Amino acid sequence: PIRQYLVNKIKKLLLMKLNKKLLKKTIVVNYSSRNSSVYDDPINKNFVYGELTIDFVNKIKLKKTDKIIADIGCGTGFAFDIMYNTIKKRNLKCIGIEPAKGMLKLAKKKFKSESNFSFFEGAFGEIPLKDKSADKIISTLALHWVPSLDDAILELKRILNPKGSINILMIAKDDGEGFKQPIIRAMKNHLSFKQIMKAAMLAQRVSSKQIYKYFEKKFNLKDEYNLAVQNINKTIYGSFDEHMKWWKARSEQIISEVKNKNVFMKDLEKELEKIREKNGIPFDLSVLYINLKIKNK
Repeated sequence: PIRQYLVNKIKKLLLMKLNKKLLKKTIVVNYSSRNSSVYDDPINKNFVYGELTIDFVNKIKLKKTDKIIADIGCGTGFAFDIMYNTIKKRNLKCIGIEPAKGMLKLAKKKFKSESNFSFFEGAFGEIPLKDKSADKIISTLALHWVPSLDDAILELKRILNPKGSINILMIAKDDGEGFKQPIIRAMKNHLSFKQIMKAAMLAQRVSSKQIYKYFEKKFNLKDEYNLAVQNINKTIYGSFDEHMKWWKARSEQIISEVKNKNVFMKDLEKELEKIREKNGIPFDLSVLYINLKIKNK
C-alpha cells in the first residue's frame, strides 16, 4: 500500500508539472497570436483594466536612487507609456521582460528609437537579468498568470537591489466573480467539463492574506521589508462590445479551445445580457495593489 501510494503521489506531481507547462504555453501563445493586436487599442486602454493600470502606475513612487526599472510581464510597454515623461526627465533605464513574442515585438517597435528602453524575452520564473540589478520592479496584470507564485517571487528577490522596491498590480481572488458566471454558462455549450476546469486553472487567484504568506517565505518582512497589500473593489458598467474589447485582449486564452468562437460570442452576449442592470452590464472588479519596500532604519 505504501509503495502504491508513493507511485500515485509521483504521478500526481508529474501531472501537475505537465499541466503548469501546458497552461503557461496556452497563455503565451494566445497573447502572441491573438491578443497583441488589440491590446493597445485606445478603447481597451481606457476601460476597466486599462483605466486601472493608469491609476496604479501613476501612484508608483520613485526614489532618487532608482536608476533601473524592470517591468516583468511588460506586454506592449503600456506602463512605460504612462511613466514616459518621468523616465525621460530623470534619464532612467527601463527594461521590459515579456514571454509573448507578439507583445514583445510591439514593445520593441514602439520604443525602437529610445536608448533608455530595452526589451527581452523572459518570464517570472526565469528572468534574464543579473542578480540585484533592478532598483525598482513593477508589474501590471501579469503575476496572476504564472504557473508558480513561489518561483516567481523568488526570482523577483534575486534581481531586486536589496535597497530597491516592488510595485505589483494583479487580480484578486474574487475578481469578476459575478461576471464569470455567464461566461461559464456560455462555455458549457462549447467545452467539456475538463476543458472548463483547465481554463479555470489559468489564473492564480489569491487573496491579500495569501500574498503576505507567499512574500514572507522569500522576504524578511519582520526585520527588513515592509509589505503593503491593498484590495481595490469596483463595479464597472459597460455595453457588451465595451466589455469584450478588454476581455478578449486579456482573457481570450480562457476560450482558446472553443472551436466556433463566433457562435460562442453570440451565446456569451445572450448570457451577459441576463445580468444587465440600469447602467449596463456590470463587471465586479477586484485587484491587489502590492508594494514592497525596505524598512526605514
